[in-house]
Amino acid sequence: MATTWDHDVAIVGGGMSGICMGVALDRRGIRDFVILEKSADVGGTWLDNSYPGACCDVPSVLYSFSFAPNPDWSRKYSPQPEIQSYFSRCLDQFGLRQRLRTNAAVAAARYLDAEGGWELTLKDGATLRVRAVVSALGQLNLPNIPLFAGADSFSGEQFHSARWRHDIDLTGKRVAVIGNAASALQFIPHVARQAAQLHVYQRTANHVIPRNDRAFREWEKTLFRRFPFTQKLARLFIYLRQDGLLYPLMRGSRPHRWLVERLARWNLERHIIDPRRRTQLWPDYVIGCKRVLVSDDYYQTFNRPKVELVTSSIRGIGREGVLTEDGVERPVDVIIYGTGFRATEMLSAVDFRGRGGQALAETWREGAEAYRGIACHGFPNLFILYGPNTNLGSSSIIYMVEQQSRYIARLIQKLLKHELTSLEPSRTAQQTYNDRLQGELAGTVWASECDSWYKNAAGRIVLNWPRSTTYYRWHMRSPDFVDYELGA
Repeated sequence: MATTWDHDVAIVGGGMSGICMGVALDRRGIRDFVILEKSADVGGTWLDNSYPGACCDVPSVLYSFSFAPNPDWSRKYSPQPEIQSYFSRCLDQFGLRQRLRTNAAVAAARYLDAEGGWELTLKDGATLRVRAVVSALGQLNLPNIPLFAGADSFSGEQFHSARWRHDIDLTGKRVAVIGNAASALQFIPHVARQAAQLHVYQRTANHVIPRNDRAFREWEKTLFRRFPFTQKLARLFIYLRQDGLLYPLMRGSRPHRWLVERLARWNLERHIIDPRRRTQLWPDYVIGCKRVLVSDDYYQTFNRPKVELVTSSIRGIGREGVLTEDGVERPVDVIIYGTGFRATEMLSAVDFRGRGGQALAETWREGAEAYRGIACHGFPNLFILYGPNTNLGSSSIIYMVEQQSRYIARLIQKLLKHELTSLEPSRTAQQTYNDRLQGELAGTVWASECDSWYKNAAGRIVLNWPRSTTYYRWHMRSPDFVDYELGA
């Protein structure tokens, strides 16, 4: 008896990647698909991260779909509400709203060996059977909260920046911010304006270069609207700047390292006068090893008398406040964790079980890896967006996801058109690909001596792509089915 499928394809996640995948499938004539979103609305990380000052660190004309330009961005680096609204409009613009199921968190996904498809179990107990699954969960969806001794005993409020408590008024409060990287760098200046006292707990300093943000002028928006090619030219300019300046830095170019490091040093010295504070805020690792951050107001915050930079390690958290290794306990009313995400644990929000019940989490125990970042041997008909080794330190991840979506749509088209039971990369192709990839990553700045969220606990770089985005587009231009095992 033939298996009855609820849909041809299920896309898990309604953020930027899920929407992009929906558009790619539709353009390939694949229209029997569903987008399963755990939240009440779309946007993914741009729905979750609603903290004050949240915005993208890539200019908006580049951090947007190439097939859906927006001439009405308010600023060069638009804020979170605009970005989330943009993705919501794209959902309607491309007719995907009717394929969306909100409040539909997927708990488990099991490959059906006999039938050649997947059974998804939602957290409410409902099940779906589909021919193929596309994970659009991304890398930045599991908040990381360090396990500090005594944290449960704290009498005040505490929360992670990706779960911002808008019901808590910070005005006049004593606040501790633990962490100082990409998210914290954006909300710390806003917290400083409200709090009576702010303690910023820094584990390691960051290289920060100017954002140079500003509002778009009305004539610029009008120009983009009436002559769309002008916005395309602006997008091309920014794209070439990112690939031409920051990518060589990641590859270890000394001239580019000198240039960006000088810019970061100048940015620090023009805002911070105190020599001791400058020393505290200047990193002790090679630039680019960790993410290079952009901001126009971060350093200025530390000139405020009510803001303290704490560089002593945290020993624990007590009932009244945070205790550091130097023996000082600072009493606070609120603790905010700006401690990032468990990025190397990608896809762990769903219990994926492949051929023979094999757990993806177990397969990736020593580090996540995939063929071209989008498929894994042993997990037929499962495809991944923004997967292992597809993150960037230099450009727009949307650009990468567009290439992946088109590539995956071709794989799914092959699967459906030829009525295959399974499609997966061969073990040899995947191993060869990742051996070559890790060899290239060894020559990047990310392999130098510093801890970063790009690496797992063993020091393996599991997140980043080692080449330019231009090369990635060529690399993902079309599938080479010689590298795949096809089940008839």
